[in-house]
Amino acid sequence: MSRQRSLDLRTVLASLLLAFPVVPFAGCSERKPANVLLISVDTLRPDRLGYGGNARPTSPAIDRLAGEGIAFPNAFSAAGWTLPSMATILSGRYPKDHRATSFRSALRDDLPTLSSILKRRGYDTRGYVSHLALSPQYGFDRGFDRFDDSVLDIGHPHLASTDRQLTDRVIADFGDIRAPYLLWVHYFGPHYDYLWHEGWESFGRSDSDRYDQEVAYTDSHIGRLLDELTRRGLYENTIVVFVADHGEEFGEHGGQYHYTLYNEVLRVPLIIRAPSLAPGSQSARVEQIDLLPTILGLLEAPTGPGETFAGRDVLAPAAPRGPTFFERDRPPPWRQRAVMDGRYKLVVIEEVASQSGPVDSATPVENVHPGIYLYDLEEDPGEQVNLYAEGDPRARDLLAVLEKHFAREAAIGPKLEIDEALREKLRSLGYAE
Repeated sequence: MSRQRSLDLRTVLASLLLAFPVVPFAGCSERKPANVLLISVDTLRPDRLGYGGNARPTSPAIDRLAGEGIAFPNAFSAAGWTLPSMATILSGRYPKDHRATSFRSALRDDLPTLSSILKRRGYDTRGYVSHLALSPQYGFDRGFDRFDDSVLDIGHPHLASTDRQLTDRVIADFGDIRAPYLLWVHYFGPHYDYLWHEGWESFGRSDSDRYDQEVAYTDSHIGRLLDELTRRGLYENTIVVFVADHGEEFGEHGGQYHYTLYNEVLRVPLIIRAPSLAPGSQSARVEQIDLLPTILGLLEAPTGPGETFAGRDVLAPAAPRGPTFFERDRPPPWRQRAVMDGRYKLVVIEEVASQSGPVDSATPVENVHPGIYLYDLEEDPGEQVNLYAEGDPRARDLLAVLEKHFAREAAIGPKLEIDEALREKLRSLGYAE
């Protein structure tokens, strides 16, 4: 072959490569694995965010994220309070199965979690939390190369704002972060007490106004975090999952805070942004058990031994959603269980004897009463009219579904002894007398 012919052949090949570029397939080792950023916010209602319908400027950073990702307006908390809800998110299992259901029990140590699964796959895993219930003694540090709960030392849990300091600590650690990474950052801001923050006073002085102010303050620091990832060139290849542990009550049912299984407590914001996803909205009902399998689906990570989950990948084609279950044993002495199926929601509240001692002594709550409650969520989305009647076939069927779900109890989780220092911190958060 002459030199001229060889040059011509190379020219032709180069032209073909330009016209038909090589695209790595899903399993190609040359493609960089995506990073994962899990942002969870305490006590955050989706209707207090701009993209969720709030006319106030509470959430420009979160709204921007919603515009880049898929928003899920029908996402629900598993338990309506922090400890079991976040354990569900990280483990992909219902509270009855992971067993982190009270301040005297921790996440089962035999269960794989998002952090332990990704650590085994070579991820740099880091967690930064600002809630006492998410501390290492409850098992939340498992699988993390770096776990930082140091903002809990700043001051009284109700009176010390930690969002700025938490974000500062995450950003300070970016200097030695290694891709691929998993970052979990949990913000406490909107949790009661609703604090004042300079620059957001115009929202007003009522509890509801100050709650909006707290949301706006937290949003500003979430914006700082996302901006820093962008500045460092890390954001583009990062899957961002934004979620809350639970919502909050403002008198819709005669109570406040988050002691019930009404939807103002159970409904949470959820946004998933990933390089491979087109922005949009998905109206199907989503549970916190779904987040772990969905993240693994986005990473195209095959499951290993023991990595089976109660939820499903909500971004993959699947059969219609079955019943959704909710459970909480706080505040004592109430055991609350609920099931949502189609347009109906059934709630069963029972009074049970406490077996946990002083830390779980009875908490006075205005709007938790024993009984059976049936709501038609299409006709009565505010859950104001109890349709339950003995012998009602709708209630009978849902009671059977609920009983079957809770009939199988998993192994008991690790039991914790509550020392006086922890008891006092729990009291300060309203979790114990």
